[in-house]
Amino acid sequence: MELDWAKLIKHLSEKHPGIKVRIPKDRLENPLKVGFRKSVGLHLRHKHYRLTLPDGRCVHVEEDKDHYIVHVDVKDPGVSPIGHLREDAPGLWTALTTGVGLSAGLIAGLKDDEHKGLATAAGTVIGLIIGLLTGKWSQK
Repeated sequence: MELDWAKLIKHLSEKHPGIKVRIPKDRLENPLKVGFRKSVGLHLRHKHYRLTLPDGRCVHVEEDKDHYIVHVDVKDPGVSPIGHLREDAPGLWTALTTGVGLSAGLIAGLKDDEHKGLATAAGTVIGLIIGLLTGKWSQK
């Protein structure tokens, strides 16, 4: 018996974002045939698909060998990449802000050899704090 993407999307849209459902691939039509686009995700060996919803959220499908893993993201990365990282991937967001802080600290340290280590450390800590404070950790 084949499931219907429209019913699944409606059901998941009514739930808390991020709740994942694992469905055997033979129960659903290929996502590309019903309007999804190819995408990327954290699991690099999986195929990823997304479908933008009218309210800016998106349905994210990960395809492994036998299953589709489906959930709704708060922000579609194609619509709001920064919003998606903050809302749906706070760990990656925090790593990114920490890296930016580290880079800023390194650049600041180039101008002052005496305080290079302090500038690098301060930039890293500030970037980490910004990531932790601005990421939506309560949702995951």
